[in-house]
Amino acid sequence: MKTVSDLNNLIPKLTDLVLDNPEIGECYYGRCEDDYDETWEDNYVCYEEDGWCIEIWFKCCGEWNNDPGDYWTPPSSELRRAWGEITEITASHSNEKTDEETEFSEDDLKGLRSALDKALEKL
Repeated sequence: MKTVSDLNNLIPKLTDLVLDNPEIGECYYGRCEDDYDETWEDNYVCYEEDGWCIEIWFKCCGEWNNDPGDYWTPPSSELRRAWGEITEITASHSNEKTDEETEFSEDDLKGLRSALDKALEKL
């Protein structure tokens, strides 16, 4: 049976998975506090190894320098800064040898959620 400690040992791998090329939306007036001024981009990753099934949903937004271009210069956009937040996490572990299934509750996932939110503060 897997424990919360076993789950938390996966935080570095899961952080790398989440930070590996997320889709980033656009904020129109700096870091906005209200969804009206932001276009969040939804992201999903799934970790499936050694009996683990961890699904993570998160959203990202950022400030972009957008240059519409002109006759001689093509349009371009450059990301200035970005951020994100976790929207949902589910985690379970299956041991085929012993037929044990471990489901982790929201309370069990607090440490993982906190670590991933911290990693997404500044992309």
